[in-house]
Amino acid sequence: MDQSGPRHPALKSPIIERADLQSPQQRIIYGALTAAFWAFWVYLWVPLLALLAWSLGVQQAYKYMVVLGGYHDVIRLLAIYSMVIGLLGGALVLWAIYNIIRFRGVEQRLARPPITAAEIARDFGMEAAAVERWQGAQRLRVTHDQAGRIALVEIAPAEA
Repeated sequence: MDQSGPRHPALKSPIIERADLQSPQQRIIYGALTAAFWAFWVYLWVPLLALLAWSLGVQQAYKYMVVLGGYHDVIRLLAIYSMVIGLLGGALVLWAIYNIIRFRGVEQRLARPPITAAEIARDFGMEAAAVERWQGAQRLRVTHDQAGRIALVEIAPAEA
């Protein structure tokens, strides 16, 4: 049986896009987290929805917003939300300023030099000429020994 690798293009997708590759526990946790965050997102809209209902004249909203003073809670929540947004935004600005000061004049985004066939061959205990031949091949069949080292590499013919 040929075990040269996946033949179906969909098998190259990340596991997060392939629920069939996730364990049942991962799917349950993902679903629960999704439901919880959707519920939280809807909860954040409740004050605005109540205000909208009140402005449309819905009797129940009027009762809670005006008669029972619910608009005070809406104003309080808007103030809290504004404060949290301001604190998070301020933290991001402070972090950016810190990084600008720390890395001013230091360019660290340099490209790494390409790895040569000789370096690859040295790391795997092979000959550089063989590694260059393998890099030019379309398909390889690699056999490993019990310790996991490369025992044999065959260049397989390309499929039509």
